[in-house]
Amino acid sequence: MKTRRRSAFILPCIPTLVDKPPEGDRWTHEIKYDGYRTQIHLAGGHARAFTRNGHDWSMKYAAVLAASRELITRDAILDGEMVVQDESGRSSFKKLASAIRWEGSSLVYYAFDLLGLDGNDLTKQRCEDRRLRLHELIGDPRPTCALQFSQAFEGSGADFFAAVEKMDLEGIVSKRRASIYRSGPSLDWVKTKTYITGEFAVIGYERKRGAAPSLLLAEETDAVMRYVGRAIPAIPQNQRDELWQALEFLHADRLATPIGGGNKGVVPVQPLLKVMAKHLRGEEKLRHATVIEVLMPR
Repeated sequence: MKTRRRSAFILPCIPTLVDKPPEGDRWTHEIKYDGYRTQIHLAGGHARAFTRNGHDWSMKYAAVLAASRELITRDAILDGEMVVQDESGRSSFKKLASAIRWEGSSLVYYAFDLLGLDGNDLTKQRCEDRRLRLHELIGDPRPTCALQFSQAFEGSGADFFAAVEKMDLEGIVSKRRASIYRSGPSLDWVKTKTYITGEFAVIGYERKRGAAPSLLLAEETDAVMRYVGRAIPAIPQNQRDELWQALEFLHADRLATPIGGGNKGVVPVQPLLKVMAKHLRGEEKLRHATVIEVLMPR
C-alpha cells in the first residue's frame, strides 16, 4: 500500500523591524496583517496548518483548511497570516483568540508566499516569481472566501506606509523582489510599524546612572492591573520635574502587579498617576514607547 508523503514544516522567514520602509524598484510592499503567522500544507487532498513555531493547529483552523482544499486542487505549501477582521475590514488581534475558539468560520487566511508546489521546493526562486505563482494559484480576491492573496503595492514605500497609517493598520512588510526564501531573521524582508497612543497607569520607575529613566506602565482591564512594559518620558523639562515630584510622593512598598524579572532597581509607586504613551501598534508588550503626556491626578 502506497503511503502519502507529508511535506515538512519550513521555519518561517522573519522580517526585521526598521524605522522607515526601503525605497526603490528592488522592493515590493504589502500590508502587515495583525494575526498569527501560519503555514498551510496541502497534499493529496488533505490540509494541515502550522503555527510560527511548527505546532499543528489544523483542528483550530478547520474552516480555513476546508476552503483551501476547495480552492486549490494541487499540492502546495503556503506562508501567510491567519486573521479575524472587524466591521471595517481591519485585522483585529484582540478578537483573534476568541474567534479561533468559538467562531472558526470568521477566520481569514492571507497567503503572501508559496514555498512549494506539486512536491517542488520553490524557496530558491525569486520572491516576485514565487508570488506570481501564488497569485495564479489563488486568483483575485473573493469577498466571502476564507483564503485570500495578499496584494502588493508597487510604488513608494513611504507613500504606502503613510496610507496604511491613515487607515489605522499595523504597518507594512517590504520584500526584496530578487530574494530567495531564508528561514529565520532576514534583511530581505523588513517591517515598518505604525504607532498608537494609549492611556496607562504608572506602577513604578527606574533611574539608573548612565541610562535614560523609564516608567513601568500597566493597563487596567476588568479591575485587574496588567503590566505592559516600560516607556521613556519625552516631555518638556518642567513637566518632567513635576512628574518626578509626583512619583516620589506616591512611593509604595511593592508593585501593584508582577512584572517578571529584572526589577531589582525599580521603585514601586501607587498606581494613581496616568500617562499617555506612544508605542508601536500590534505588540503584546510596549515597544519603542515614550510618554508624551502626564495626566496629573486632581
